[in-house]
Amino acid sequence: MNNSPLTIVKQAKAHHNRKYHRTSAADAIIREAYLKQRQGDRQALKSASLHLGWPRNAICKRGAELGISRAKERSWTLAEEDLLERFGYLAPTGIQRRLAAAGYRRSVAAIQMKLNRCRIKQNLDGYAACSLADALGVDVHKVLLWIRRGLIRATRRGTNRIQEQGGDIWWISRREVRRFILRCPEEIDLARVEKIWLLDLLAGNRLCA
Repeated sequence: MNNSPLTIVKQAKAHHNRKYHRTSAADAIIREAYLKQRQGDRQALKSASLHLGWPRNAICKRGAELGISRAKERSWTLAEEDLLERFGYLAPTGIQRRLAAAGYRRSVAAIQMKLNRCRIKQNLDGYAACSLADALGVDVHKVLLWIRRGLIRATRRGTNRIQEQGGDIWWISRREVRRFILRCPEEIDLARVEKIWLLDLLAGNRLCA
């Protein structure tokens, strides 16, 4: 029998993964436990722990991943909320990287909770010109050129931004972006596009649902 340290570590990891196997049934129990906790049941997570045979920290970790735990985090600033709306089409890890690049640190769980609370994903039926530029990996002026050439149909969003702020925001629907990509693929460099976003767009918003 091979009892080397590496073998023992691998066996321990395999046992851990089997013991805390994530299933839809386990997630349902965890969701119900957090719901009961919010309703005042202080023993709800302990009961879920006993029912699943998971330690409390495993329950809390999965709750964070599902975006249902109550993470004690500082209030979101307006700048962070602007970034969240701008990059709402990305997965939480992608949004986390964008926030970090701007100097903000947020956990994936906190981002997911904020997305859920603000209904960012549900309300995201289109893109501002700058957001579309980020997704396609081009400069925003390229998107504005496409709009001027009539390759993309866009409407003004009706904001109160003054000329010094760049004027009112152009808004392009998801359907129009999909039409543009399918009709004008030569305008796009696929190597620079956010690939998961593109697949989700072409799949009719089912990939990341």
